Parts: sequence; structure tokens; C-alpha cells
Amino acid sequence: MIDTVRLLVPKCDVKTVSSDGEGSSWQLQSDTNQYRKWVKNPSAKDLATGRYFPRLTGYRRKSFSREDAVVLEFSVPKLLYLNNLDELDGTEFTKVVETLEVRLRQMGIIVRRDVLAGASVSSVHFSKNVLLRDGYTVGHLISEMNKVNLRKTFDLTRSRYINNGQSLYAHTASHQLVIYDKVADMGKPKKRAIDKDQTTYQMALFKELKGKPTLNEVIRFEIRLNHKRKMNKVLKGLGYSENPTFKDIFSVEMSKAVVVAYWQRLIKERNLGLFSLSLSLKDVLRAVCIADGNTKPKQAIYLVGLFMLGRDENGMRELRSIVDKRSHNRTWYRIASDMQKVSNLISTNKLRDWVSQIDDALLDYTAYRQEGFSTTCI
Repeated sequence: MIDTVRLLVPKCDVKTVSSDGEGSSWQLQSDTNQYRKWVKNPSAKDLATGRYFPRLTGYRRKSFSREDAVVLEFSVPKLLYLNNLDELDGTEFTKVVETLEVRLRQMGIIVRRDVLAGASVSSVHFSKNVLLRDGYTVGHLISEMNKVNLRKTFDLTRSRYINNGQSLYAHTASHQLVIYDKVADMGKPKKRAIDKDQTTYQMALFKELKGKPTLNEVIRFEIRLNHKRKMNKVLKGLGYSENPTFKDIFSVEMSKAVVVAYWQRLIKERNLGLFSLSLSLKDVLRAVCIADGNTKPKQAIYLVGLFMLGRDENGMRELRSIVDKRSHNRTWYRIASDMQKVSNLISTNKLRDWVSQIDDALLDYTAYRQEGFSTTCI
């Protein structure tokens, strides 16, 4: 479902008051030639309640005619459940809007519920938590996925070093693909965690889950569409309308479509062979020859060698770094195409069980809820 969302609310629809009815102040964060920027975060008194509150940013443009707006940024599941390990199932929109309106009012901000429901979305994070079975660990899966051949438009330099291999972090300025160990991340300090906005309840929850090995292995897929233009492009490509409202974006089907598309296009389809069952070299050669009877022996042997190099150590990224030093980009694209070909040839009905687990979970897309823990709206 969705996690973090940024809503744009016209300034004329936002009223700022204090408990005594007087206007309360915002903090001026920056004053440039183009705009002034104010922020309003929950106070210490707000946080002491143990509840979760949104963060607000106000802009006043100096050189543009566009309407001034207030940005509301918050994690939707944390708003209801104080954590984002538990997921929404798509039926909670009314409750979310009601809770958001109450939290804003507690911060001295009044916005009507219909305005919140119809607010324009400037960015959204879609996510899915998957509990692994049969002894698989998140660390093992990420070490396998860390070998993938991602497009060079993604910067993968951080993925090898974040949290001792507990996360795969691919990003550009406009969108990010983050795959990480959700339970382990809940116990990390802010500077090291992927989720920088841990709640007190969520950190306490980690201590309880730490002693339950069968509930520890939760892999999280997070697609962060950080710019509105990129968000619109992705949604349009999947058959959805551009410029969605908060109500539009609160959709299990939309979340599923986005997460599955990133999993399929960026991870699975480009690297099927890396995720296939362990085979001997001759088994791989035999599989290639059987799958394509027109492949000549010399080409088949080249494909087997490429396949094994792609699976070795740091995988396709390390192989590319070696090849790029001695060839043009076009050479690598041909090699990558050959890798995809051999992957498809040998992976039919031979994918590792953990790949099937991910496929099944994304196909089913049932909201993850902690087993043995009560989940209530706070």
C-alpha cells in the first residue's frame, strides 16, 4: 500500500490558530529571491502524547503567479498504527482523513476533511512488506539481488555499504528503489536507518520482534516517486490518470501495479538467470542447447561463461565495471542482452523458491499485519 505521501493544500484552505484562538507562529527556514519557506513540526508537547504527527512546509512565491501552498508530509500507516510494518488494506481512507484532520488541529492547523481528501499529491512512496518462509533470510535475498544488472541511470554505489548488506538502495533524483530488512531497520539509530522517522512505538516493537525469529525476516520493497513529473509518468505508463488526489492515490491496486512493475522490470526480468537454481556448468550448457536448438556450440559456451560471470561475487555490476574499461557502452548493451537471453533460456521452471515467494506475495498483495500483536488505531 502507500507509506509516505506529500499533499499540496492551497494556502487559502489552511487556517492557523492556537489553543486560545490566536494565530500561532511558523518558523521561517529560508528567504531567497524566489520564495520564502516556513516549517511547522510537531511540538515537544505533541510528541509527548505518543501520537504521530505530520510535518508542514509553507511556501510564498515572490516571482511566480502560482498559488501559495502548504505541503503536508506524513506516513499514512504511522498515522493510524504508529508503525509502518503493519500495512493498510485500502479500506481505511475515511479513518485516515479523520485522524489527519484531528492531528492537524492539535498542531493548531485547521483544514477541512474534504480539502484533505481532494488535495493534490506531489510525491508518494508505495511499499510492500513480505514475510519470508522456509528459512530464507532477508540478508541472503539482498546479497543475491545485489548482483543485478540495473540501468546505469541508477546510482548503486551506496547499496554495497548500507547497513552491512541489509539493504539495496538504487536511486536517481526523481525516484528510488529501496529493498531492505524492515525489522532490522527498526532497531537502527536515525543516521543509519532507511526509515528516518521511527516512532517510539515502532522502536519498542522491534525489541518484541527481536525475540521472535519466525517474524523477523520481513523484506520491504519501497518505490519512492519523489518528483511529481516522475510520479505522473509512472502512473500514466500503468494506465492511471496523471495528477492524482489523495483519494486517488489511496489504492491497493495502484500500489500493487507500481511495486510489481519495479520488481519485474528492474530486478526480475533483467536478471532471471541470477535467480535460477544452482546448476553445474554442463547442466547450464545442456539447458541452453535444449532451450534453443539453433544455438551453435561456440555461442552456447560463450553464453554459459557469461552466465557464470554474472553470478560470480558482485555480479553484473562488477562485470560491467571490468568491461567498460576496455569497450564502448554499446558493447555492454549487447552483453547485457545476451545475459538476458541466457537467463531466459535456463530459468524456465527453475527459479529459486524465494523468487516464487516474492512473486506470490506481490500477486496476492494482502496487507501485512504482525502475527501475535494487536493492531489498533491510535
